[in-house]
Amino acid sequence: MVLNFKKEGVKTYVIAAGLLYGKGEAILNSHFKQAWLQEPARLPVVGLGNNLVPTVHVTDLARMVKKVYESKPERPYIFGIDTTNKPSQKRLITAISNGIGTGLIEETDIPHQFPKVHPNKTPLQLDLNWRKFLLMNIKA
Repeated sequence: MVLNFKKEGVKTYVIAAGLLYGKGEAILNSHFKQAWLQEPARLPVVGLGNNLVPTVHVTDLARMVKKVYESKPERPYIFGIDTTNKPSQKRLITAISNGIGTGLIEETDIPHQFPKVHPNKTPLQLDLNWRKFLLMNIKA
């Protein structure tokens, strides 16, 4: 819808951001906290963890938005992701565990379904289920 918006003097862009981290974002915040406290000793990986999870630091995404505003790129659809070579879920969680935790990880079961989100709550009010977000598999 954004890319199809037509109005004289208005140019639209879409930045498809990877999984946000840094500055206490909800999805990976629990993993960083668990690693820091070393409780549990093994950080959870959903399933086998071979799926690709592109990420982007919040500060880098903010810089990208500013650059798009200033330079008006030709392409209206932009991937906002880190340059990690193979961003598998297992590599991501292992890096967190090695960096500030015990270095241990543990595979957990993939939930069969996730509870519905209340339509009147904002993302900041939700208790986001990190498993749902770590199950994405996107090759950018």
